Amino acid sequence: MKKIALIYTGGTIGMQRDAAGSLAPVDFDRLRKHIPALELLPVELDVQTVEKPIDSSDMQPKHWVDLVERIENSYHHYDGFVVLHGTDTMAYTASALSFMIRGLQKPIIITGSQLPVGVLRTDAVENLLSAIEFAAMSDADGTPLIQEVAVYFEYKLYRGNRVYKRSSNQFNAFSSPNYPPLAESGVKIMSFPERFWKTTEPLAFWKNLSNAVGVITLYPGLDYGTLPVLPHWKVLFLRTFGAGNVPSCPEFYRYLEQLGQNGTVIVNTSQCVSGSVQPGLYQNSIQKGNYNVLSASDMTFEAALVKAMVLLGQGIGPDEFNVKFSASLSGEL
Repeated sequence: MKKIALIYTGGTIGMQRDAAGSLAPVDFDRLRKHIPALELLPVELDVQTVEKPIDSSDMQPKHWVDLVERIENSYHHYDGFVVLHGTDTMAYTASALSFMIRGLQKPIIITGSQLPVGVLRTDAVENLLSAIEFAAMSDADGTPLIQEVAVYFEYKLYRGNRVYKRSSNQFNAFSSPNYPPLAESGVKIMSFPERFWKTTEPLAFWKNLSNAVGVITLYPGLDYGTLPVLPHWKVLFLRTFGAGNVPSCPEFYRYLEQLGQNGTVIVNTSQCVSGSVQPGLYQNSIQKGNYNVLSASDMTFEAALVKAMVLLGQGIGPDEFNVKFSASLSGEL
């Protein structure tokens, strides 16, 4: 029988209304009575609740480190892990775990819900039960079927660092526009092994992160002369138009030059959720100058941002950062 660790961090899936009528996280043990089917699963389930369950909008890098440490300390005791998480920052956490845990050869399935457990028409039960099923799946020789961080939501299993939250009021809240689902759950479960991420690198846990990053979204009418260049910015994400296009005005390029003088690496990431940044495709692509520009390619914004935070936390220099950021570390591009 497979042994699965269920880590409850909070989020809508485990919320109940407080005295003021607002949804707030509660201890998962109070919610198990609403999911009797848990007892029918052919797995040994070990439920762990973080010290203080939170709404996922309160998720911070320190919480990612706590999750990684929990998994590191019990990695060899379980066949797989399921993380219950709020939907608002689920894509960030899924990306973070995919970069912070290297050499992963067991499943980490993250799921949540749009409606709490115990509410009529909730999606929580199906999401939770199926996530546990995927975490327990193995090949004929007992090797875990999934060996990466994945997100399960509304009948689909996605690569964790490929998703973004697309809706706040629909059950199919997540989408993976640049990579197809790893599996789909219906009357029968269909998995697509050719899409799975597998690695041979040794197991390692990276627990240092840096928030020396900035984000600026371009829009028509933005006054580039007023944009900041903060001294601590090692990386700035420019959310550009279309395939990575930018204004051609001199003020914009003067701003890029200021960033270059600051030693800031510029990451060109599109505001489009589907497709890829394609440097040079259009005349209005960023032209080379005295600044360091990287392409986020087809990474989601969430994955690109967290990847930079993890790489900067390793204390590497700009040249090594450029190489690693541009490489696919966990199937994110």
